[in-house]
Amino acid sequence: MKALEDLSLRYDSSVRNSENIVVQFTYGDDSLNPEMMEANDRPVDFDRMYLNVSQTYPCRGETTIETSNLIELVKEKLNEDRFQALLPLGSMFHGEILEYFQGVVASREKILSDLQFSGEQSDRDQRCWNSCRFTETQLEMFLSKSLSKYNRSFVEPGDAIGATGAMSIGEPATQMTLKTFHFAGVSSMNVTLGVPRVKEIINAAKQISTPIITARLVRDDNAVAARIVKAGIEKTTLGEIASSIKEVYSMDRSYLAVKLDLNAISQLKLEIDNISVRNNILYPPPGKSRSRAPVLRALSENHVKIKKGSKSRLRVYVPNIGDKRNNKATSIYFSMQELKASLPNVIVKGIDTVNRAVINEEEGENGGKSFHLLVEGYGLSEVMGSPGVDGSKTTTNHVIEVLTTLGVEAARTQITTEIFYIMNAYGIGIDSRHLLLLSDVMTFKGEVLGITRFGVAKMRESVLMLASFEKPTDHLFDAAVRGKTDSIVGVSECIIMGVPIPMGTGLFKLLKRASAPMNVDEKSDVPQKLLLGGEKAFLHN
Repeated sequence: MKALEDLSLRYDSSVRNSENIVVQFTYGDDSLNPEMMEANDRPVDFDRMYLNVSQTYPCRGETTIETSNLIELVKEKLNEDRFQALLPLGSMFHGEILEYFQGVVASREKILSDLQFSGEQSDRDQRCWNSCRFTETQLEMFLSKSLSKYNRSFVEPGDAIGATGAMSIGEPATQMTLKTFHFAGVSSMNVTLGVPRVKEIINAAKQISTPIITARLVRDDNAVAARIVKAGIEKTTLGEIASSIKEVYSMDRSYLAVKLDLNAISQLKLEIDNISVRNNILYPPPGKSRSRAPVLRALSENHVKIKKGSKSRLRVYVPNIGDKRNNKATSIYFSMQELKASLPNVIVKGIDTVNRAVINEEEGENGGKSFHLLVEGYGLSEVMGSPGVDGSKTTTNHVIEVLTTLGVEAARTQITTEIFYIMNAYGIGIDSRHLLLLSDVMTFKGEVLGITRFGVAKMRESVLMLASFEKPTDHLFDAAVRGKTDSIVGVSECIIMGVPIPMGTGLFKLLKRASAPMNVDEKSDVPQKLLLGGEKAFLHN
């Protein structure tokens, strides 16, 4: 509420805050009032409108418009000035009218299919009387009433659309619980929903509880291809594919003998052998070398050897990192134990920020099976660039990662999508215009700002508004030290100071032109009153 409270529609149809900064150029992309919506967040329910017109104006004496002429008559009506004046904002309304009448034509053809050659006009009218019959009068009244209802559904300048949107999102959120639901029919993967998830999105949290990337595949109809792509994304460590890691001590040099499980590697569709394992041990991904154990950082090419003629065996010799003051044998022993503990955690395949990937099966468009991956973890850019993944259809539920990978516009869309998904999981419907307003408020500065005291401070510069949100003494003390000023134009500031809020009827100002008052003798004992009227000033005793 604090971030949205001062948003209102201005006379140029833009949404601005109290500092006159544009948040939306057109409210909800169509300037329609959510309070006036009927079916599917649209201003006109055409089925209900037809029922009203057909019962109010039965037009029994008029003939029914022929099916072949109905669409042409509708297009002629839409070309009139009263409908053309709605463009370009009303282009969707035009399309809805045409789509409805195309459905009427299809319905009429289905009903009259058996009377196409033998039926009389009276039989045709009787069959489609209460479902798809239109006369010229009914068509005119239908379009006129629809147009009138559409024109009445626009938002008026001065409306407190920010406060309305905040209440429309916040009030249904009180009906949600703190549960965690299964995600997309996969019982082994959970996703956080409810109030904690909404809080993560609105606060723009950098670390979320269950980051999940939905990766669509180039070949989504092949289960084997899905397993191959999954193997390339999911993090695989050396300990998961090694059948044994044995300690070997000798007089010359001690080492660990590693044997790979080629059968498990084949079943997991991994393209791994002892050469690739050696490279992953010696050369970690860029930026990951500092997080490795010291014994792994001390390894050089001479410490990792491959057995000739084998694809599954290699030796990792213990590097000499012991303290010279200690016994050499003791130093080698502890180095061996450290190496044995660290070696199974070396990543040999996949993305290190991905914990696991699950193949999700669903019904395809043609009735067949369709596969996609649910990846648990971070790394959207790496997953999008993985072979076999359709990057243009890959998304994540982590808004900040979308921002860093795809930009602020994608993050804006993702905020709306995620909140809509959460509310829909609980059967709660929220108008898309409210969600668009929230996402625009969080991103209109070019970055994703959370609705916290740090994010709100970047959105607004009003000292009193920030003080009314959190930590008032800190904000007031800092403002006094720095000599800040407050123009008293927002909702919170005006309430604190007792000033009318510049919203609704307080949005506009009236100026009256008047001449200067006449000079009055200040020593006169007669009580005098100054009246301004017309172009002259009069004195009334």
